[in-house]
Amino acid sequence: MMTAASMTLPSVLLLVALPLSAASPGKVTEVPEPCPAGPLVRTSRKQLLVAVPNLKDLRVQLRITQPAPEVPLRGTVVLGSGGSGAGFYAGPPPVQALVKELSDMGFLVVDRNWIGGWPTMEGGLKPEAARYATLLRWVHDSLHKGGRFVATGNSGGSAEIGYALTTYGLADILDTAIPTSGPPVARLDYTCTAEASPAWSELCSSIVPTGAMQCKPGCMLGPGNGVCRQTGPRPPPEQLLNDSVVHPEAVLSYPKTRLVFLFGALDCDEPVPSGLTWATRVKTEKRIEFVPNTPHAIMSTPEGRAAIRRVIDEATR
Repeated sequence: MMTAASMTLPSVLLLVALPLSAASPGKVTEVPEPCPAGPLVRTSRKQLLVAVPNLKDLRVQLRITQPAPEVPLRGTVVLGSGGSGAGFYAGPPPVQALVKELSDMGFLVVDRNWIGGWPTMEGGLKPEAARYATLLRWVHDSLHKGGRFVATGNSGGSAEIGYALTTYGLADILDTAIPTSGPPVARLDYTCTAEASPAWSELCSSIVPTGAMQCKPGCMLGPGNGVCRQTGPRPPPEQLLNDSVVHPEAVLSYPKTRLVFLFGALDCDEPVPSGLTWATRVKTEKRIEFVPNTPHAIMSTPEGRAAIRRVIDEATR
């Protein structure tokens, strides 16, 4: 679930705001609060305040791992954890090892942690995802020093990438996007009802390629899921559609962005068929892969981490 946790934030003195380009929906300000170093070598932490019009300001922590000094710079990789995003992607030691491998390959790695989570029940996931779009452009403009600009995120993190591309025009800066395990919110009007519509029942049963999965994925989140109630307690189907990654005005063509979708072959819930409702509609070049022996958390298995590393390596050469 991507429900947002509540948290009271202390007020502190802010430094001078760092303005973004005109295309960005908001602004980012550095917070002068001491942050301990990250768990890996060459890693520092930074805390930011992300401000988007008509939404409350949110704080985000970044772990910034510098590339190994002895290798050529290949670019920047931005990581996004799942759920509400209230946690670092590279929490477990095996995923921290993946970050080290990427930095040793020549990448600046930026791992984000939304304090309290980015979904805040302020009108829907689509407007709330403007926070990630704002942050992503700030990382590109302020931290990225050259090479390819890459973003990957799992589940709720893949939703952030989805909205960034379909809604907020971030294909202009993303060289490579790797959504993993979703987005589970690609078509909320399909997955948030009490029962699947006939159209979704038929599509859900046919959209996953034969032989791709090691289990039979589900089709429904259900109306009681917190993801489904971001726009209100009982949103009608048209409101759920408008709040989806693939909403009626969604941009589905990204000529400058290499797009690779990764799904776990043991992900037995709705994120696989839901995510495929976006992946199969992308009009520009994309690739869809199913990672064997891997559940919803793609980065939790050796096969999943190897797939992420391989795709980043291939897409940035």
